[in-house]
Amino acid sequence: MKRAYIKNIAYYVPEKILDNKYFESILDTNNEWIVTRTGIETRRMAREDETIFEMGLNAVKNLQNKGVDLSDIDTIIVPTVTKDYIFPSMAGQIQKALGLKHCFALDFSAACSGYVYALNTITALIESGQSKNVLMLCSEKLTKDINWKDRGTAILFGDAATASLITGREDGRGVLAMDMQSEPDLTIVLNGGSACPIRAEDCDGADFKIYMEGGETFKRAVTEFSNSIDRVLAKAGKSLSDVKFFVPHQANLRIIQAVAKRIGLPMEKVSVTLNKFGNSSSTSIGLALNDALEKNKIKDGDLVLFTGFGGGFTWGSTLMIW
Repeated sequence: MKRAYIKNIAYYVPEKILDNKYFESILDTNNEWIVTRTGIETRRMAREDETIFEMGLNAVKNLQNKGVDLSDIDTIIVPTVTKDYIFPSMAGQIQKALGLKHCFALDFSAACSGYVYALNTITALIESGQSKNVLMLCSEKLTKDINWKDRGTAILFGDAATASLITGREDGRGVLAMDMQSEPDLTIVLNGGSACPIRAEDCDGADFKIYMEGGETFKRAVTEFSNSIDRVLAKAGKSLSDVKFFVPHQANLRIIQAVAKRIGLPMEKVSVTLNKFGNSSSTSIGLALNDALEKNKIKDGDLVLFTGFGGGFTWGSTLMIW
């Protein structure tokens, strides 16, 4: 049976670093408060004129710099919650930039669960024979949607992009099982759609920036992370003791630690990069995976668990033999 697997991955982050001292200068907060409650020390911020497409294309170029040939790409999936345009799709822009003719391109959004949702969707496309070589691109410019006066959210988010090449193999390795669920909820909101359209004079208004009820989101994230993990392990016929490495969405260190403790995994089996990059939504799992691979923490044959939780709410997991 053909299984989907991540053949290669690369990332791009903007040059500008926002450390916690910056937030001490603009908010009633301090480094200790931020680190204790989130685990975040720095995050990246794109230039004002740096587009989401530009960041994504830079991640793709970094993938090509690793020697990856993208000429056989037949599918491009972009699970990005931030956008440069309503249309054309960013996936279509990337297709044009790469000069790919025989390819279909698709954007969708599952907020911070985007990487897992896209990976699971791509798995279905590969297993069905619809797609053979898929470029999954996550690019997020969340700092443009931050309310810089809101201490609860301004400190959390950063900008980044990741590019993953996903294809099929028939040697038993790859994606074993998938889990995805959602439950509509307005605990995390970003206005600007047809229900609450944005006007020029509203661009800097708080109503059109990210809003989040942190306490409720924390509790749901811990619960649904754990439930999703239980389901995906059951589908694969595996137990927690089989998992060699865990790559979670990087929202909050306390969430990651709580989930790791609840499922009985030591933190040395968990990839953590939010201290450097903050919460970068759909790109965060890719950043954490790339970091683990660069540090040789994942070995061939390891059972790797990916789990995400996002606004909306959305959540899901993927279990893969590396």
